[in-house]
Amino acid sequence: MLAAVFAATAIGGAVHAEDLTKTITLKDIPGNTYLGYDGNTIVDVYLGANAHLNTMSWDVTLTANPGSLLSLAFMAISDSQVNNQLYFLPANIADPEGGYHAGTEHYTGSVDFRAVDEPGWGVVDLSFSVNKDGILRLEFAENLDELPGADAVWNSAKLTFGYTIAAVPEPATYGMMLLGLGVVGAMARKRRHTA
Repeated sequence: MLAAVFAATAIGGAVHAEDLTKTITLKDIPGNTYLGYDGNTIVDVYLGANAHLNTMSWDVTLTANPGSLLSLAFMAISDSQVNNQLYFLPANIADPEGGYHAGTEHYTGSVDFRAVDEPGWGVVDLSFSVNKDGILRLEFAENLDELPGADAVWNSAKLTFGYTIAAVPEPATYGMMLLGLGVVGAMARKRRHTA
């Protein structure tokens, strides 16, 4: 299982020319409680069967309600079965030493998951593939549940994901493969007869 926090690792140039992109825009998404608990908002983003997540860029306005902290709000990014999971903490990425206050802040940035500079680990590849259902799962949660209701609200979030999909053979290629298998099978039967 891949589980990593890519705080303080934003790297420029998020989307590569070969990447497909999917942009989603969200408004007024609450961050209620701990990861995996009922009441958290989950957003499913369809990328395509076995799509490989490479990059992400963001333009986020986040509010931590009084009694909570901006640094506690996060979004978990995973496949639909939560076999691979990354944690996006916009306040920590913007200022690893800050975000320890309530209020509203605006955050922008990008990351290439294929080359993330993780303190103590060096540059690591955190990119991953979604399952056959093609779903990238986003869960909005809190590191501490300090308030009844929403600890934080993602007032607006524009998220762009860069991804690749493995090439699917053309129908003509399938035809040639079947023809080749037929020829190999016929040759094998002929050898058995002559032997």
